[in-house]
Amino acid sequence: MRPRPATYLLPISLALFASCGSAPTQDGPALPGLEQLQADVQGGKNPIVSSTGTAAIDDRTQRDLNNRPQFSERSQDAANIGRLIVDCDRHLRSWADAMAQVRDQKNQELVQYTTQSLGVLVAKNRNLLESQAVSGAARNRGIACAALGFSGDNRVTPLLLNGVSSGEPEVVAKSLLGLGVLADPFTSMAPIHAAVVSANTTSEIQSNAAFAILQIAIKTGVDSDGTMASALLSLIHSPDPSVRSQAVLSLGLIHANIALPQLTDLLAGDMAPDVRTAAAYGLGQIGSTASTQPLVNALRDPSELTAGAARAALVRIHGRDLGPDPDSWRPLMTQ
Repeated sequence: MRPRPATYLLPISLALFASCGSAPTQDGPALPGLEQLQADVQGGKNPIVSSTGTAAIDDRTQRDLNNRPQFSERSQDAANIGRLIVDCDRHLRSWADAMAQVRDQKNQELVQYTTQSLGVLVAKNRNLLESQAVSGAARNRGIACAALGFSGDNRVTPLLLNGVSSGEPEVVAKSLLGLGVLADPFTSMAPIHAAVVSANTTSEIQSNAAFAILQIAIKTGVDSDGTMASALLSLIHSPDPSVRSQAVLSLGLIHANIALPQLTDLLAGDMAPDVRTAAAYGLGQIGSTASTQPLVNALRDPSELTAGAARAALVRIHGRDLGPDPDSWRPLMTQ
C-alpha cells in the first residue's frame, strides 16, 4: 500500500525552508500486502467469524481448523492470531494515511494519535506478535514486524533485521517499515543494503528502505563503514522521486563526500523539485566549497523551495548570506 498523492513532509528540509514556498510533495512509506489482507477478509477468503470480528488466516491453518472441533483451543488461538493481525493491519493503514497528508498541526496530532494507538496494541500483544514475526505465515510475519517497530523498544531490532534478511519481498518491505519507525541508531545496515541491491528488490522495498535509512540517519548522522552510503547511492537511481529525495537527504545527513558528484547532477537536472531541494540541502550539509557554483546556479531554480534550499546551503558553507541574487555570490566562485 503506497499512499498517493501525498505530501509526506521531510522533517529536515521543512524546518529549514518552509518560508521559501510550499512544502515538497512526498510519498509515505509503503505497506505492501495490507490491501490484499483487507481484501481477503472482506471477500471471505479463509475467514474465521466469531462474536468479536473476522480474522484472516492462512490456508494451512484453515485446513487444520476444519479438521478439529469448532471451539477447540487450537481453533481459538488461530482466531486470536488472525484478529490481532487484522487489528494491526487497520492501525497501520490509519498511520500510513495520516503520514501521507500535509503536515499541519491537525495532521501532527493525528500522526501522534495513530502512532500511540498502535503502540498500545503492540504492548498488549507483544509476545504473540514476536512469535508471529518469527514463525507465522509470511503475511503475518510481515505485519507483525511492521507493528513491532511501534514498540519503541530496540530489543525487537534483531527480529526486524531477521525479517529484512528473509528474502520474501512482502516480509522484507514491512520489516523495513518497522525499522524506520523504530529508528534504532544501532541498526545494522548490512541487511538493509543487501535488500536494496538484491535482484529481487521491489519498489516497496526501495520505498521503505529509503524511509528507514532516513529515520536512522536523522538519529545517527554518521556512516561508520560506508554501508549506508552504498545503499543510498543505489536508491538515488530509483524511478520514484520520493525514494530519491529521501536517499539524497540521508546522504547529506551522514555527510557523504563520496556522493558530491551525484548530488550535484541531481540538483542541476532532476525533474522532481523535491529531489532538487533535497540535493541542495545535502550539498549544504556536506559543506564542500566545490559545491558553490552549482548552488549559485540553483538560486534561479523555478522551484522557490529549491532556490531557498540552495541559498541556505550557501550560507552554511560560507558563513554569510549574500541574498537571493546569484550575481552577489559569484565573487565567491573565484576564491
